[in-house]
Formats: sequence, structure tokens, C-alpha cells
Amino acid sequence: MKRKVLSLILCLTILLTMTPGMTIAAWADTEEGTSIVTPDVTGMESDTSGSDGQGTIISDVSSDTKITQTETKNEKSGEPILAYVPLDNRPVNIDRVIYEAESAGFKVMMPDADLYTTRLDGQPLNSNGTQFGDGKKILNWILETDKVADYFVISLDQLLSGGLVNSRTLHNTDFSEEYEMIEAIINLARNNHVYIIDTVARLATCTVGYQEATLETYNYLRQYNLQSRALLTDENLTVANIAEGYSKDEENREILVDPGYANQVKNSLQTRVRKMSLIDYILTADDSGRIKYFIGIDDSNAKTTIQTNEIDFIKKKMGSRGLIYSGADELGMMAVLSLMIDYYGHKVNTGVVYFGSTEKSSSGSIYDMETVRENLEKHLDSIGVNVVDTEEADLEIVVLTLPAQSIMNVKYINRMIDYINKNIAEGIPTIVINSAPSAYSGNFEYRMIRECEMSMLLSYSSWGTVGNAIGLALGNGISRYLYLQSRDNSSDRADIAFLKGLIFSYEKDISYLRGGGKELFNNYLGLKNWSASNFYQNDEQVKKVNNDIEVIFKTSDYNVTVNDIIDNLTDCRYFKGLGGECGIIGSIRLSNYSAPFMRSYEIRFDIDVDLSEITINGFKDTVMISMPYTPPKGQRTYAVTLYFRDETGKLHKVPSTYDKATGRITFTTGSLSSFFLDTLSMDSEKAHGLFADVSESAWYFDDVLYVYEKGIFSGTSSNTFEPETPMTRGMLMSVLHRMAGTPESDYWYGMPHDVSKSWYEPGVKWALANKIVSGYVNGSFGPNDPITREQLASVLWRYAKYKNLDVSKGKYPGANTYPDVSDLSEGFLEGVDWACTTGILTGSGIDSKQLLPKASATRAEVAAVLKRFLEK
Repeated sequence: MKRKVLSLILCLTILLTMTPGMTIAAWADTEEGTSIVTPDVTGMESDTSGSDGQGTIISDVSSDTKITQTETKNEKSGEPILAYVPLDNRPVNIDRVIYEAESAGFKVMMPDADLYTTRLDGQPLNSNGTQFGDGKKILNWILETDKVADYFVISLDQLLSGGLVNSRTLHNTDFSEEYEMIEAIINLARNNHVYIIDTVARLATCTVGYQEATLETYNYLRQYNLQSRALLTDENLTVANIAEGYSKDEENREILVDPGYANQVKNSLQTRVRKMSLIDYILTADDSGRIKYFIGIDDSNAKTTIQTNEIDFIKKKMGSRGLIYSGADELGMMAVLSLMIDYYGHKVNTGVVYFGSTEKSSSGSIYDMETVRENLEKHLDSIGVNVVDTEEADLEIVVLTLPAQSIMNVKYINRMIDYINKNIAEGIPTIVINSAPSAYSGNFEYRMIRECEMSMLLSYSSWGTVGNAIGLALGNGISRYLYLQSRDNSSDRADIAFLKGLIFSYEKDISYLRGGGKELFNNYLGLKNWSASNFYQNDEQVKKVNNDIEVIFKTSDYNVTVNDIIDNLTDCRYFKGLGGECGIIGSIRLSNYSAPFMRSYEIRFDIDVDLSEITINGFKDTVMISMPYTPPKGQRTYAVTLYFRDETGKLHKVPSTYDKATGRITFTTGSLSSFFLDTLSMDSEKAHGLFADVSESAWYFDDVLYVYEKGIFSGTSSNTFEPETPMTRGMLMSVLHRMAGTPESDYWYGMPHDVSKSWYEPGVKWALANKIVSGYVNGSFGPNDPITREQLASVLWRYAKYKNLDVSKGKYPGANTYPDVSDLSEGFLEGVDWACTTGILTGSGIDSKQLLPKASATRAEVAAVLKRFLEK
């Protein structure tokens, strides 16, 4: 059905823009066989093949890496395709990167999850019989995807070492296999855009709980490598000289080693030699001129340590081809952001505003090398984003830093909240970063949830180190800005991916880490005597843990719950265009919780988002009671609803009337600061010919169009509606079930025999389970019996209560004003009276002054009643 933007001038300078559309369900993240969405990152199962939405099947179902290619590369035509090899299977490297890329209009292809999953000790092994990824099969996958992919983001740690964790353990001295793989990537880059992510070895080259490493081992290695080494410069800065100095302090004296850790130290230093040799090889051999490098320091420190010479060497060798970041978790998102800037070719100017007064003096955490300001500006410089005055900026980055004075904590928070709200009110695209979450004890986020329209931010992060938080926030926010800057209209698919990324960051960084969710999870594991670092016992136990944590997070009352976040975002605006266009978020559902690595450090979950049916331009500072509205030429507008947004960002429908004859909308209000319209329209030609038995002159013409467009009713055939046919009980339950979002029901007790295995069974089952309807005393349901007017009113009344809607009485005449009220069956008065007083049920009969409670309701009458119900 054709959609057109509708506009009208209200009074002086009011411009309203709306794009009606059907409710769009989010692309499922866990549906078996989908490779262009998030793969299973628990490592217990994996997704396989899928469709690109245009009939092209891209299959990466196994290590055979088969691809059915029915289209050529489509750079800058259609949706470009990104082939992505992640650092490991954690959500920060999977979910967030995919949401970022898809929100900017890209499709994402990934190898099977089994090929890049990391397993801690005691967990089931991958299909290759190891705890780590399979680099050879991943390389085969990369070379196969070259047939269809436009861009590549590849983790060297994953390709050459089986993932970040395993890269900390390998200490082989023959690198010939790794060199061959590197040469294949350099060759790939000659005809492709390739973005490489890699890491400088962490100070403690081990991972607790992986290949028998303990916390004591980790602490010893970290302290050993924290000691200062002699600095190398100029021609002395070589891999061989760096390696020779690993075991010596800054005075070139051998560093004493506890005999109990001698073997671990030896292997640790050889691990560093291996990583340096591999990065040296690719930087030396790469003559393609088409590879960009994003190198993160895994567990960095501002002091002179064993990493210092390594970092200086890589900087010198890499030159202008890339940048070293003081963290690792943001690498995938920064690489994708750089890709987006290259693809869209737009120069971004950003303003930066700090609160806390320490951006020039503090790094924000012990794991970051630079001050917060230096860290942010290096990130921006690495992708070519200019820092300008806010008056000249395309967007703004607002950063909360460590407080210069702890006594000023509340004031810093107040000022930042006020500034964010000002930007939202003025429609300024804004990225928010909390670089010091522990210093504010979650109070900033607690306030933001309750005082800000968070859905109107481009992005937010407080994840991990300051470098991580910066990278994640820039990745989501600037990628989205670039996408919106490049086009007039944002697609539903890109909108949904953007919202998923935003929701994920809020639920993860705020509800889980700052709001108490992680504490609940740790308490749960503690009560079971399971380790928070690796709770795996068996597959069934993991399934139970995943189910239990979902229940805990959804039902427990903690500081910032998952439902607090959902409540803040539901029915609120989000950026859909840089000209003031906003979409509206519909329902949000979180499901399929799990903990990658089977530890409580981080969790993931699937996100489903429904988009509302409108696009809006806000308006303010005008009061109007009657306003003109004329549908565009060739459009038949059959429903108009007025909305009001309160100071919390919530939407409220405003009682109003639309007179087609005069073309005016009438309502009463004291302010128009947050009103906008939602219209449903259809091409006139299609509207007139939609159903052969629904004429334009029929009183129910607009009602039938409304329920058809909403997807509530369908015709009885391709071109008939049968408006005068009685609505059956089975039909109505199916209609209401669709209105409710087709929720599942496990109802089984006393299921009527005349419902089983029918098309209306799910709807009847759901309605019975939620006491929206009841069966007959003889145990049947009568699905083919006509629904009576009193039954229709009563069912809608119960449905309203089921949806927690306001069921108070309205201003219209009640049931008792009708002369045949005595004909009502016992128990039906309350529901019918509610329907009458709210104007949902009106009089019938020749003079329209009778209830006729036992008369059958026709399909046309039910369409009219449901339209009034939904509009109210």
C-alpha cells in the first residue's frame, strides 16, 4: 500500500509531518538459519543461513562455507554487505557491532559461531576439538564471502590465534602458517576495503579460568610486566630489541622471577614475541594501501611498562594507516564506524561538552593511558571527525568525567541532565558518555532514566574502560548520524537496528551494571554455589540459569530494572531524520537471556521492537482549538488521531473529532507544545476498489478501511468483506488476539471440544486463559455462533482490563438511558454501560435509540466498534 507524507499548516507556523505505516516487528535475532542477524553467541548453538530480503540466499551453514551467489557486489547500490570476523563471541563484539552496522544501512555476514567461540575450562569444546576458534576455516569463509561482500572487518586475534583469550596463551616460535594467512588477507585487500582489528598483549598474558590459569598467576604476571623497561628509540626500536628487553628492568638488570612462576613467565614473554612478530609482519608486508588498522591495548596502563616499547614500535610502523586505542572492546565498533565514514563520504563536525571539570587532568580509570579529553580526541582523530564549537557542530558529545570535587557530584549531574534535556528539546543529535560511572554510584543514570527522553539520544555508553565507553558511544551514534545525513527517509529495518543498539546499551550499561542486575545475578549464583567466573556444570544447568536470570531481571525490584528502561522508551520519539523527523517506539520485548563465557561479567538478550505507525515533526508555543486538515490529492484519509506528549516523554491520545465535510479537527487544550497527528490514508482509487461489497457511500466505509489497514480484519475473499455477515465468536477472539500481539498461552484446563485444531483455536485459547471470554455451561464454546452486541461490549471491557487500560466511565449516555436496558442478560450491565458511556457502543435500531443487546453484531458493526475502541 502506497504511503505518502502528509502535511498541514496549523495556524501560524505549525508544521506537522506524518508518515503512516503498519506496525513493523523487529527482525528476530534467534531464528534458526539467519546469518544476516546476530548469531548465537552463547556458543551452545549457532545460526546458519538466511535471506537478504530480496530473494538472495547467503549461506554460511558450516565450515564448508558454501555461498549461493545470485548477485554481484553492490557497493553503494542497494544495501552494502559487511563481512565481519569478531574478536570473540562476547556481545560487545557481536550484538553491538551488528546493531551499529545495520542501523547505518548495512547487512552483516558472519561465520558460524562455532568458528569464533571461546570456551573456558570445563565447558563443551568447539567442533574443532578445542576451546578456541578455527582460523583456517574462517580464512576459507573470508575468501568465499569475497564473492558477495563489499567490506571486511577482520580480527587478527581471531584469525591467527582463535580469539583474544587464546592469543594470550600461544607461544609457538614458527609463524609460517600465520604468515601465509596474513598474505591471504593482504591479497584480499588489493580488491576490497579491509579493516583490521588487533591487540597489544595485555600485561598479564593469561585469562583466569582458561587453560588452568589462576588469579594468582594473573596477578603475578601483571605485576611482573608492570615493571618499567628501558625505553627504545629510533633505529633501536625493533622487535628483536624489544624482545631482548622483556626480562630486564629500566636499568637493563634481569628481573628476578619466583621459581614457582618461571615457566609461566617464560611462556608469557614468548607470547608477546609472537604477537609482535605477527603485527610486524602484516605492517611490513602490506603494500595494498587499502587496509586500515585499529589496534587496542588489552589492559593498558599510563606508566612505562612492558607494553610501552611495543606501542611505540607499532605507532612508528603503522604510521597514518591506523591508531592505537587504550582499550580493546571498542575495536569492532570503531572499525565499522571508520568504514561508514569512508562509505558515506561525509565530513562530520562535532562539539564536545564536559561536566566534572577533570577532562584535562584525569584518565577516568587505571586502565586508560590518556586523559579523558585526549582519549576522546584521539578516537575522533582516528576516524577524521573534527572537534568544533557547538554552534558549528553537526552533533554534540556530552561527557561526564570524574568530579573535581566530590562534594559537587550532585551539581555536576544536575548540570549534565539539564544540558541533555536542552539538546533534546532543541533537536540537537547528542551522544552521552559517562567516563566515571563508579564515581557517581549510578546516580547519574538513575536520574537520566527518570528525567530524560532517552530515546532521543543518538547513543550512550558507560561500558568498561573510558576508551571502551568512548568507542562504543561513537560507533553507535556517529554511524547513525551518517546514515540519516545521507538520505531523506530512514528504513524500518535500520530504525529497528538503531533502537536495538540503544536499548542494548541502556539495559546492559545501566540496568545490569549500574542498576543492580549484575548483583542479583551474582547473588543467584552464590546461593547455588556456582562460580560467577564460570558457572558451567552441564548443558541443562545452563538452560536453567538462562531461564532463571530472565525471570529475576523481569520480576525483581532493583534500582534500575529492565522494565524501568522499557517504560522510559516505550511510546517515545527517536531520531528518524536530521530535519526534525521522529519516529515513535512501539512495544519492546527482551527474551532469551544468556551469559556468554558462562560468567556474570556480561549478559546478552534478544530484543524485539515494534515501530509505531507515525513519523512526526514536533511543534510548540501555539494554542489552537480548531485546525484545518485536507488530505493530499489522491488520498482518502479515514482516521485522524491527535496525540500529546507530556514532560516525561509519554504519549497521550487527545479526544478530538475530524469532520470530513468541513475538513477540520476540533479539540480543547491549554497548550500545543507537544501535539502531533497520526493519520491513516490510502490511495483513493485503491480505497474505492478494495472490496466490491463496501461502497463509498456506506456508513461503515471508513471503519472497514481502518480495520483492514490496521491488520485487524481481512476480507472474506480477495475482494469481498461481507459487511452484513454476523461476526462469530471465533472470529472476534482471533481479532482480539491479533490486537494483543498474538501472545502465546499454555491454557489447557477445560478446553472446549468444538475449538480444537481450528484456525481460531489460538485466539480462543488465549481469550479463555485471560478470562476475556467464557465458554457455555455445556462445555462448548460456540465459535460459529454470532457474537451479540452485549457480548461484544463485555468482551471489549474485559480486554481493556487485560491491557491495563482505563475502564472508568465516560461522558456519553449510559446503558440505563436506553428503553430496552432490561433486555440485557445477567452479568452484562457493567461492561455494556462502560462501552456506552465511552462512546464505543452506540444505539442501534431504526431510530438508533435502542441497545438491542441480544442482536447479532455484523462485521461492519464490529469494525466500527473496534475503530472507536482503538481511537479512545
